[in-house]
Amino acid sequence: MTTIGRLRISPSDVGRRVSVRFLTEEGLNDVLGQLVSWSGDWPAGIIKIRKKDDSFQDVISGKIIAAKVVEPEIGCLDLQRDSESTWVPLETESLGDWVLRFSGNESARANSCRLDGRPQNSSDESLIKIIDWYKTKKAAAIVQSPKPGAFDEALTRNNFVEIAHALYMIANTIESNQPHVIIESELSSKWFDAVMSSETKSPRLSKELLVSGSFVRFASIINENKKIIATGRVSASKDLAMVTTVWVDENHRSKGLAKSIMLALSNEVFKIGHKIIALQVLKSNMPAIRLYESLGYQTHHDYAYYRYTKVQQPKEVGCSC
Repeated sequence: MTTIGRLRISPSDVGRRVSVRFLTEEGLNDVLGQLVSWSGDWPAGIIKIRKKDDSFQDVISGKIIAAKVVEPEIGCLDLQRDSESTWVPLETESLGDWVLRFSGNESARANSCRLDGRPQNSSDESLIKIIDWYKTKKAAAIVQSPKPGAFDEALTRNNFVEIAHALYMIANTIESNQPHVIIESELSSKWFDAVMSSETKSPRLSKELLVSGSFVRFASIINENKKIIATGRVSASKDLAMVTTVWVDENHRSKGLAKSIMLALSNEVFKIGHKIIALQVLKSNMPAIRLYESLGYQTHHDYAYYRYTKVQQPKEVGCSC
């Protein structure tokens, strides 16, 4: 992490409320607000802070005299670390704060390196290690990073191109009775088959991923023929609950089924005392985003997946949301 003056903030504090004192041509200035993004690395990076009146203040990181987190709100590094315990890769390896993840399927989150905090070595050296590590797995080297992020320039230098832009969204859990939603603690073959049949392009899920986590619940809605027409999953770690695999059969959409699934999942983790629930969604999926916003979800931060390539054109991937 970067030490700034007497206090500490870093790119991993995106999403938190911070107080920053910085140098301008007129002298010292202070700004208080939410750290929205950190673009570029120290000392030329730009941090963006959303103030109480919803205006933004850009600050050059090298001009900061002192800075601190003023409230213990969850930062992007905390959120991404906690979410890994609800969607657990089969294999991981650390490069400082960066984490290599591999599961052998097509889930981007379980088969990418999380870039946040600081790598063990320089960003260029670490990206080369990432490329080599995934090469031994006979897999594409993909990284997940906040957007904009401190390592954007390094990613460009090392031939990583953006393939998907997504959002982390969070909400308060709520108590809600949804009697027509079936909740199961075990992954049934019927639920799994329904989800896999919805993956018309290529299956990117595995049973190992779906059952990972210390607390997992599977939600479904069936029609009059006992066929599953909507699904959802929530997995909870000690500090976070994460929703994934929300799906509604195309012949039953716009009937409020997804909303019922979401409310039922929120209720499940509300009952065990969790206050925050999170999800990931592609920024291009506006219908889903509007649904989540109607349920109280707010964007915590943007992130993107980047793939190492020299010749191939970018291809959007799913984020296993």
